[in-house]
Amino acid sequence: MPTPLRGRERRPRADEPAAPDFELLWRSVPSLLVVLDASPDFTILDASDAYLRLVNESRERISGRPFFEVFPDSEGGPGKVGVAGSRAALERVLATRMGDGFNAPVADADGTLRYILHRLDALDTVRRLERANEELGTFAQSASEGLRAPLRAIESYCRLFEKMRAASLDDGVRKLLARITTQVTRMDSIIEGLLGLSRSGRSPMARIRVDVTALAHRLGEQHRAREPARKVSFTVQEGLEAWADESLLSMALDQLLANAWKFTRDRAEARIDVGAADDAGQAVFHVRDNGIGFDMAQADKLFSPFARLHQAPQFEGHGIGLATVKRIVERHGGDIGADSRPGEGATFFFTLGAAR
Repeated sequence: MPTPLRGRERRPRADEPAAPDFELLWRSVPSLLVVLDASPDFTILDASDAYLRLVNESRERISGRPFFEVFPDSEGGPGKVGVAGSRAALERVLATRMGDGFNAPVADADGTLRYILHRLDALDTVRRLERANEELGTFAQSASEGLRAPLRAIESYCRLFEKMRAASLDDGVRKLLARITTQVTRMDSIIEGLLGLSRSGRSPMARIRVDVTALAHRLGEQHRAREPARKVSFTVQEGLEAWADESLLSMALDQLLANAWKFTRDRAEARIDVGAADDAGQAVFHVRDNGIGFDMAQADKLFSPFARLHQAPQFEGHGIGLATVKRIVERHGGDIGADSRPGEGATFFFTLGAAR
């Protein structure tokens, strides 16, 4: 059965070139377009890839749903711009079969109105998404503060109890109090990780020319200062540069280095290397270590929040760090991947989109 956009297809002659794939071309246009059924529900039949990326939806999730179920009406009625204005405009097209700047009626050969090609107001959509992100950020900040206050209280009560009853506490009680304090610290770390994940997706970006070599050296020295007794060979390739948001890149690189430092902990001589290679004019950065590595069969879990490949108690963590790194890399228009074998270290590769 032909798709709504293709209609009837003519079989080409043997000497004719293959017909263009109009469905592929339609979906790939850079405009924010949605195909709606010409019915009072304005059911979504298809959408351009650009639209799906903007609203972070999949074609399967929105196809077959009424347009105003995906975009609920806003208050203010049809005189307002945005979603409510869209409903009034679509109803006019349905009644008059006359298009406007955002809606184009599509009729079949006998003049029956079949579809409405709706172009989203990109500015209005972006503004609504920005407001949603701001509200999410406010919620994350409020939630973190609300969670941290009782955690601090629990830790304070444990310390006060230990101080007041010091003479009568046996080793079992002391160990129990220590465990409570450890779990409070771990919970605080998880909250901080969630805040970092939230910030990585909503903080404004300001790309500049970043000296990645200097940044990596600075971050490496901070990790070395935290564990001065360890013997770690830390090397950084000279001349590394990136067109990136320095704060976000620092957050991502610091997390990759923290993982490398952590998972080389049982090596007598740990080796960590930061470098880059050119791939068709694009810099592919890497962070490589000789740590415990991981099984590539589990690589699909690496960048998922709260997914941890190593549960051993000596490898602390909350499983949010790499998810944050992935979000930062993708905000720059780049990709991230990894290569590893158990016991043979790991290498994380990432790009940061087109260079200026």
